[in-house]
Amino acid sequence: MRNFLIFFTLFLLCLTTSLFAQDQCAIALNDAEDRYEQGKLYEIPGIIQSCLIDGFSKEQKIRAYRLLTLTYLFLNYYREADSSYLQLLKLSPEYRTNDELDPMEIINHHESFTTRPKYYLTMGKLGFNFSYANVLLDYSLSQSFDGSDKYSTVLGFHAGFGAEMVLFRDLHLSGEFFISRKILRLSDRHWNFYLTNMDISHTEIELPIALKYNFFRGKVNPFVLGGISPGFLLESNVQNIEGAYIDPDEGEEFPVQPRPEIGTGEFKNRFNYALLFGGGINYKIGLNYLVFEARYSIGMLNVTNTKNRWKEDFSEGRDLKFPLGHVDDDFKINNLSFFIGFVKPLYKPRKIK
Repeated sequence: MRNFLIFFTLFLLCLTTSLFAQDQCAIALNDAEDRYEQGKLYEIPGIIQSCLIDGFSKEQKIRAYRLLTLTYLFLNYYREADSSYLQLLKLSPEYRTNDELDPMEIINHHESFTTRPKYYLTMGKLGFNFSYANVLLDYSLSQSFDGSDKYSTVLGFHAGFGAEMVLFRDLHLSGEFFISRKILRLSDRHWNFYLTNMDISHTEIELPIALKYNFFRGKVNPFVLGGISPGFLLESNVQNIEGAYIDPDEGEEFPVQPRPEIGTGEFKNRFNYALLFGGGINYKIGLNYLVFEARYSIGMLNVTNTKNRWKEDFSEGRDLKFPLGHVDDDFKINNLSFFIGFVKPLYKPRKIK
């Protein structure tokens, strides 16, 4: 109990000292502003300098650096004025002067600085996607001519992060890292005597690189983008597998019991790439953005490893062919994706002229 009382007393003492220092600094700032109005400019830096180190709140620091900037400008101490204004802009990157209330000296001084970010960090992006098969050649015994009607889309997901660099004004170069899962549902009917259903799942690392153009800056900032997205396959498998024989006379189905999941990585190409196009909006929240985005990517390479298509060295290959009767088609994957993310601009106050 005694130790607690000692700790509590020290805590109250520290809190009281801190509050007293803040009150004293607030008084000092008001005093400095009064002396500015009286024209006693040489006295101002000494009054508020110590409180800039420890004592002012953020808003008070902005007021103090504005006051110092004006003071140094009127005293023709331009290097000190630049230094003070840079400190102000670091605290408030979107600080704006008031044409009606501010002196022309600080308005003109403000025009020689910029805080516009050169880089943006995408702290995180989450989304879902729909995949579509672009069948090049159908290898099954189905009654389809191009195999396209065998495939339907299943909801997948994306998650990742990235960064952007300003190339010129509103033109940015973006690079991202994503983990994605793309899923297709295959439903195949083998000449009316056998049915096969399965989910084909691909888990990939994607590295999209794109040019991004922002139309204007404000609360809502629309943009468009286009680029290329290399992909590296981490895992491929088929799940939710169903198979059944059909009695051609009675139309009755006789289900078989295949393995619940079969790895198919040996039958897929590890590398692929896609062309991507998209757009969205950056919605400004404070100094940061929420991004809402849609993309469509067009797969450029066959996902099937044609050298291993007929190999039965792997037990997975035998399990796919019997009793399922499945052989991988040649196909590419197109993908429609939707994202929401958080973007943090890296402001860099600097003098431009």
